[in-house]
Amino acid sequence: MSIPRTTTVLSVLVLAAAVAPDARAQGGSLDVGGTAGVKATSAGVSGAAVVGSSSATPAPANAAPAEGVRRDPRGIKGISPFWEAIKKGDDALAAHDLDGAKAAYEEAIRADPHNGMGQYRMGETELARGQLKEAEASWQEALRFAGEDASLKAKVLFVLADLKERQRAFEEETNGWNAYETHAKAFPAAKTFPASAADRKKRIEEWKQLEVDYGAVKERIKKRLEEAEKKAVESAQSPQNR
Repeated sequence: MSIPRTTTVLSVLVLAAAVAPDARAQGGSLDVGGTAGVKATSAGVSGAAVVGSSSATPAPANAAPAEGVRRDPRGIKGISPFWEAIKKGDDALAAHDLDGAKAAYEEAIRADPHNGMGQYRMGETELARGQLKEAEASWQEALRFAGEDASLKAKVLFVLADLKERQRAFEEETNGWNAYETHAKAFPAAKTFPASAADRKKRIEEWKQLEVDYGAVKERIKKRLEEAEKKAVESAQSPQNR
């Protein structure tokens, strides 16, 4: 006894429909009989039936945004706007784009005005721009917001002391290095360099002594010039030279 062709095709279709969900669940597509689907043609069935094809693979549940950056204002499940702006500023500063760096750090400060890292980076930018007064103002703000962040506070104390050294403000400079040294010893895990403070204070004392010595030399030179000028006047007024 022969089985009608229509019945055979319908059986294949039913089998394919039962298997198709499993194939799609694995992100693939079902290919029955080595083709993209099953083509059934009979007296009672016309056209073509494609079974188990899938037009798109479902995206993972935790996929990142289209641009590939996961963002989170709290910075837990992705980069925060604050640190994204800091990264932008760092890249600009590395490329010597000081205006771009300043704009990016301003954006970071607006995103989180109480995170002293924004003001710290801004101070570095102002220093690179030659704006020492603005750099100091930014670092003082960073120091105010450093809070219990021992590492950030160490960075800020270091650059403030170094700034005073650049300005040859010896007393303030010494006080700055003292503050850094005290903090470094209190928080050794903050990756500080207390030996640097001791070395810089030694250099300051040497510079101060040089200034004293140079002042004495200047005074002797001035005195000799005055004596030479006095002798020249006396010589000019002498009757023997008339």
